[in-house]
Amino acid sequence: MNRFGGDIFLGVMDDGEVSGVPSKTAASLVRNFIGTVSNPDIISPTVYLTPEIFEYERKTVIHIHIPPSPEVHTCKKIVFDRTGDADVKVRSTDRIAEMYIRKHDIYTERRIFKYVTGNDLRLDLLPRLRQMAVNRIFDHPWQSLSDAELLIIGTNI
Repeated sequence: MNRFGGDIFLGVMDDGEVSGVPSKTAASLVRNFIGTVSNPDIISPTVYLTPEIFEYERKTVIHIHIPPSPEVHTCKKIVFDRTGDADVKVRSTDRIAEMYIRKHDIYTERRIFKYVTGNDLRLDLLPRLRQMAVNRIFDHPWQSLSDAELLIIGTNI
């Protein structure tokens, strides 16, 4: 998430060979994965991911799409950056600042667009936005707001 996102396939070897995961444990692997990425003591800020279990060549595979993120994420309070096939610990404040700057230039979440109206927004995404907020902060106040209230608050941030 600190780079460009990607895909994880549990049950597929690095060379592309499909080995599969035990089909009886696939659901518990997914629950464990979701619990891990939703735990702020492990991944912070937490992320909302939806692993998919499917069958390929009579073997069970779990696919997890990892979208790129506008945030800099930590794993057990350590910042990692992806370089080739390696995860590199980032300790330098300069390098961490570079990550924030790189993400700021790519994502528009923190920019103000003065001429955008409600008609320009995808209001169907508000339930997902609420869920992401609750995943990050358990008792997030957006959970109980109506769509109109949420949009009013968003304009005052």
